[in-house]
Amino acid sequence: MTKVLFFGEPLIRITPIDYQSVSNGTLSTLYYGGSEINVACNLQYLGLPTKVLTALPKHDLGNRFLDFLKTRSIDTSAICHIGDRIGTYYTETGFGCRQTEVFYDRKHTSICDIKPDILDIDTLLQDVSHFHFSGITIALGENVRTTLLFILKEAKKRGITISIDLNLRTKLISILDAKKIFSTFAKYADYCFGIEPLMMNEKDLTMFDRENASIAQLQDRMQQLKEIYQFKTIFHTQRSTDENGQHIYKAYALGDTFVESTPMKTTILDRIGSGDAFVSGAIYKLVTESNLVDTLNFGAASASLKCTIYGDNMTKSVSDIEKILVTHKDIIR
Repeated sequence: MTKVLFFGEPLIRITPIDYQSVSNGTLSTLYYGGSEINVACNLQYLGLPTKVLTALPKHDLGNRFLDFLKTRSIDTSAICHIGDRIGTYYTETGFGCRQTEVFYDRKHTSICDIKPDILDIDTLLQDVSHFHFSGITIALGENVRTTLLFILKEAKKRGITISIDLNLRTKLISILDAKKIFSTFAKYADYCFGIEPLMMNEKDLTMFDRENASIAQLQDRMQQLKEIYQFKTIFHTQRSTDENGQHIYKAYALGDTFVESTPMKTTILDRIGSGDAFVSGAIYKLVTESNLVDTLNFGAASASLKCTIYGDNMTKSVSDIEKILVTHKDIIR
């Protein structure tokens, strides 16, 4: 079986315990992650071999992050040992009416020092069948975008399947810039996770109101984007909360047909990484050539399961996720 390749930034998350704020003397937990790193970790436990292109500094913290990736059995042969920093972010977990807050410290990190001329592109793409990246990587700056574009062009030449998770972070890039820049990179993708911030045309510079859109409006938007960018399939997810405080995760996909997932309900322990879990579940099913309904439900179940696990990624098997699907089928009956 060939590998899934990722290009993205390693991140360290620091979260105060017991819903506290980031302040002096606050006890906190630390997790390794990053969007593409999370998807790679999840896929390894689903049985798909993965490979990560990123950069880590040559110091103890960089070595510990590298050890973490190796314990997940990820192919780390493409990791560049350059630069001085690993990106960090801090989360203050929300409670009740108080929202979760995220603070980034990720400027001038090691990944920004990766340039096309230091890559052995033939070795990098050898035995790779699928390449995945996110909008977060696009938002990291011009140097990273130059390297990403180089990889995308080379992957296209080799007939490698490409997927993008749009993953807009407005603390990293403005909506206007994201609209223009993300749309350029999305044209290389076969599969797209998300519907914003892609442009429908040159005048489309505001965000589509996903939260209040009807199913018909969502389907129409997805259909137009699929045609404009020539995606094989485009995915969209929605989260909501019921009257009992249960988190409801639902997903939609448009390929040859438009399909909806089974709604997945759970109480939230840690929501961070659930979007990456959806992507990993869907990619697993795409690579194993499942039908679109199974792909969507497996992705939604994976995302829902992640909400019950602390950390940015999870170590769950295919059978663990399938148990979630069985449970929800029983509830629907």
